[in-house]
Amino acid sequence: MDLLLHFETLHQYDAGEAGISVPISLIGERRIRLEAKLDTGAAYCIFEREIGERLGLDIETGSPEWFGTATGRFRAFGHSVTLLAFGYQLDLIAYFAEHPNFGRNVLGRHGWMQQLKLGIVDYDGRLYVGRYDSED
Repeated sequence: MDLLLHFETLHQYDAGEAGISVPISLIGERRIRLEAKLDTGAAYCIFEREIGERLGLDIETGSPEWFGTATGRFRAFGHSVTLLAFGYQLDLIAYFAEHPNFGRNVLGRHGWMQQLKLGIVDYDGRLYVGRYDSED
């Protein structure tokens, strides 16, 4: 049985670096460009507190949520933002860490991956991206 998927975008990344880096923009009161890591194990998109502050968000007024990792728990606050990546505009709830020492920006399942189709060929450093609702 042959399976075919249609992807509109090919993103080449450095397979020798840790993780898969994705160039994105976040839009709140301001627009910020940054790189985030694709994290298939993350339930949500979570960003550094500083990113939220630069967007003009009052971090603690967002919806609070506790997250668990292999190294412990942390709290973050959810805010409605727009995420731009590969020509796609996605409206989602992104979480911003309570503490400034949270040093990662991750793209998780809810809000980001669930709106896209992804194909990864890590050996070649290729990330194929398409809109979930596009025809195959």
